[in-house]
Amino acid sequence: MAQVRIEFEAISRLQQMDLTVEQVQRALLRADAEARQSNDLDPPNLGGFSRWGKSVRFLREELLPDGWEYDNSRLFCRTIHPSGEFAIVVSSGDDFAGEFVPGYSPSTKYSKGETVVRAVATNEQLSFDYGIGEDLAPSAEAMITWFLLFRATEEKIYAELSLPSAIDGGTISDWNERIIVPPIDRETSESYADDLPDDEGGYDVGVSMR
Repeated sequence: MAQVRIEFEAISRLQQMDLTVEQVQRALLRADAEARQSNDLDPPNLGGFSRWGKSVRFLREELLPDGWEYDNSRLFCRTIHPSGEFAIVVSSGDDFAGEFVPGYSPSTKYSKGETVVRAVATNEQLSFDYGIGEDLAPSAEAMITWFLLFRATEEKIYAELSLPSAIDGGTISDWNERIIVPPIDRETSESYADDLPDDEGGYDVGVSMR
């Protein structure tokens, strides 16, 4: 059963991982502002894809100045901690993502492919070999992968940073740890709409890609 961290315990745990609630929330709010630009003239799935893609980008913009790196190999978009011990991938979540509901476990919104299956298998092996929370020998092949799950309702954005431990048929079925981020009021993202990035120049943070 997953260890669930909420409120002050979640804030403390994120700090241990060199993250803040504000960084996560700001990235998701900026992505929400982007998604709000979609309308009925766009393809039906553009808003959701834009939300995911910009969440990846804006999380990286928050973290790369602090020494994080990133890797898009095999279209598996990881944001990698400076230690190389773990990475974060962003994914839309199902109706239980970002909330603690006793007796229910969240999953990704959509079934995942072989790359995610391998990443979760690596999590399982490392937790067996070393134990979660112990020092892990960093390498590209042996790296813990956390999932930043998000979902948006009419009023709120829910999110959690969670460590998957089992996957069945492409659907994550169990977690070692869940760090639940306080829900975000979507009205807040309106203030970001006038400050959307100019894609013409790109984002240059002067770091290497792994």
